[in-house]
Amino acid sequence: MTPLLVVTLSGATLAVGAPALLGRLPRLERWPLLAAWLWLAAALGALAATALAGLLLVLPATGGDRALAGLLHTCAMAIRDALTASTNRPVAALGAVLLAAVGTGLAVGTGVAAARTWRVRRLHRALLRLAGRAVPGLPRVTVLEHPAPLAWCLPGHPGPVVVSTAALDRLDPEGLTAVLAHEHAHQASRHHALLLVAEALRVGCPWLPAARLARQHVAGLVELAADDAAARRCGRAALAAALAVLGAASAPESALAAGGATATARIARLTSPPRPGGRAALALAVAVVVLPMLVQLGAVVEPVARVAGVAMCPLPEPPGRGPIAGPVDGTPG
Repeated sequence: MTPLLVVTLSGATLAVGAPALLGRLPRLERWPLLAAWLWLAAALGALAATALAGLLLVLPATGGDRALAGLLHTCAMAIRDALTASTNRPVAALGAVLLAAVGTGLAVGTGVAAARTWRVRRLHRALLRLAGRAVPGLPRVTVLEHPAPLAWCLPGHPGPVVVSTAALDRLDPEGLTAVLAHEHAHQASRHHALLLVAEALRVGCPWLPAARLARQHVAGLVELAADDAAARRCGRAALAAALAVLGAASAPESALAAGGATATARIARLTSPPRPGGRAALALAVAVVVLPMLVQLGAVVEPVARVAGVAMCPLPEPPGRGPIAGPVDGTPG
C-alpha cells in the first residue's frame, strides 16, 4: 500500500469516522476534557492528512531538474522513489490545491476567530466598566443590573466573572458559591482557548466534517468539565439547584455561562448516579483518533528512513564514524 493511499485512508477515518464514533459514545462524558481534546485532535489530524496527501502529490512537480543540485538533489530523488508519488502534473495540481486549502483555511480561520473574539470581548469589557459594579465579599465578580438570572465569565489574567442582580437575589449562598466555582473552573482550565481553536477550525475548514462538528461538542464538554470541578468543591446537589435557578438563559457571545441551552441535560447528569464503566468506550475513542495519526506519520517516515542511509543520501553519522561515501554528482569520489 502506497504512502499516499495510507494517508488518504487515515485522513478519511479522522475526518468522518472519528466524529461519527465520538458522537455516539455518551460515556465519554465521564472524561469531558479528554473527550474535547479528542475532538480537536481528530480535526487537526484530518487536516494534517490532507496536507500530507497534497505534499505527496506535489512532490514530483517540485522540479528535479531545477533542484539545488548535488546532495540535496539526489536525496530528493531517493525520497521521491521511496514514496512512490505520482509524476502526473494534473495530480500535482490537485496536491497544490489541497495544500492551499489547508494553509488558507488555518490562516483565515485563526484570523477571523481571533479578531471576532477580541472585538466582542473588548466591547463586553467596556460595557462592564460602564454598567457593572463590584460587591464587597465577592472578589473578581462584577454585578450587572439585569432581570434574568445570569452568570458568565470572560477569559483573562484574571478575567471577570459577571453575575446579574436577579441571580444574586435568587441564588442561596451555596448555589452562588457553586456557580462561581463553575466559572472559575472555566478560567483556570483555559476552556476559552479550546473553544477558540475549535472555532478557528470551524470557520476556516467548513468542508471538513470533524472541524464542523468539533465546535459544538467542545462547547458542551467544557461545560461538563466545569460542572465536575464545581461539584467536587460544592457538591452535585448544590450545583444542580443553582443551574435550575439560572435555567436556559444564554450568555453574551465569547463568554462561558453556567446556565444555557444545555442546563437541563446537565442537571439530569448531576442528579443521576454516575454511569459505571466506560473505559472500553474511552479506549475505543482514543484508538480511533490516535491510531490513524500514527499510521499516517509512519507511512511517510518509514520510506524516508529507509533511504536515509543509502550512499546517495548520507545523513550525519554518530560520533566515531565517518560519513557514508558515495557519488553525489555522478563523478568518482
